[in-house]
Amino acid sequence: LIEKNVADSPLKKEILDLYDQYTHIMPGMTAPTPPLKDINGNTHTFAEFKGKVLVVDVWATWCSSCLAKMPHYMQLRDEYKDNPDIEFITLSIDRRKVTDKWKSAIAKRNMGAMLNLIPDTDEASEFECQYYVMGIPRYIVIDKNGKIVTAYAPPPSQELKEIITRTLNANQ
Repeated sequence: LIEKNVADSPLKKEILDLYDQYTHIMPGMTAPTPPLKDINGNTHTFAEFKGKVLVVDVWATWCSSCLAKMPHYMQLRDEYKDNPDIEFITLSIDRRKVTDKWKSAIAKRNMGAMLNLIPDTDEASEFECQYYVMGIPRYIVIDKNGKIVTAYAPPPSQELKEIITRTLNANQ
């Protein structure tokens, strides 16, 4: 629409460039799968969860809004605990130098029953760059085929539950 209906200008070019930048994380695109570490130092990627709906909570130990919403995310996870077709993951964007603080937050908040991941770097991670993480908390839903349903899901709520339900019921 922009290409056809907006006159050529520097702003039009900027908007189209920005659109192109986000194209690879739009719904239906294959989810990027950068390597991430769990609390024991094992490497994981989103690709290993193909066949399951993946619900990701992107957070950090320094983010008060993230910490305030985490109990709601865990409650949502508990609602689906008996469903083998879904995986809830937390993904911290904390830096390597505060790994101990991250591990402590997981223990303190009783988050050990789910997979907790971290990029394990002291700079902007591959994950942050590929998913354009500019603010947190952020929620991502990936379908059973490894395709992005939404890279900007709503926080834990009825709306997110509806997205999860639709995604679980797709292709059945």
